[in-house]
Amino acid sequence: MRYLVEWRAADTLRVVDPTMAEVAAAADTLAAYYNEPYNRGMMAHEAEMTAAEVVEHFARLRGEGGRPVLLERDGLLVGDADLRRIVPPTAEFAIMVGVRSAQGQGLGLRFAVMAHALAFGPLGLERVYCSIIPANAASRRMFEKLGYLPDDSPAARAYADEADDVTLSLAASRFRELHAAALPALHVAPRADVEETR
Repeated sequence: MRYLVEWRAADTLRVVDPTMAEVAAAADTLAAYYNEPYNRGMMAHEAEMTAAEVVEHFARLRGEGGRPVLLERDGLLVGDADLRRIVPPTAEFAIMVGVRSAQGQGLGLRFAVMAHALAFGPLGLERVYCSIIPANAASRRMFEKLGYLPDDSPAARAYADEADDVTLSLAASRFRELHAAALPALHVAPRADVEETR
């Protein structure tokens, strides 16, 4: 089942659990976001990605049971996120607002709240982890505002790609408590416009 999370305020934000056809249509834009020098450095990507490699990336995440999603603001694709390495009741989360001019303005936090409403709602997860390179201070601030706490447990460190990566985690109960005011404004539902199951 595919989901859609929508948040209407001064703008309309959508977290879209896409079909592979929708991924293919978005791949050129996502590749440009991934390859932007600052974004690539913060994601610790060495090489540039082609549109075809973006599609392969989404397909691989899906094949491993992950949930990659597209992030839209007022109908425009601005980035992506994913829940990966899902072993219920846990997973790892990653997010990228690719539009440089939209970074650092709270947009990533709002999208992350939406993605976690999906994770801790219909997907039934109880704890989500993240791993951040030390240089990505902005991302760490966003995760901390979301409610993530430092976590050096073996379970958290298993998500670190490098020894100096910072690992954090967020429990469903803490998320619901911290974002109780925002959650009623979110519409989380299965997509009625698609039938694809993978």
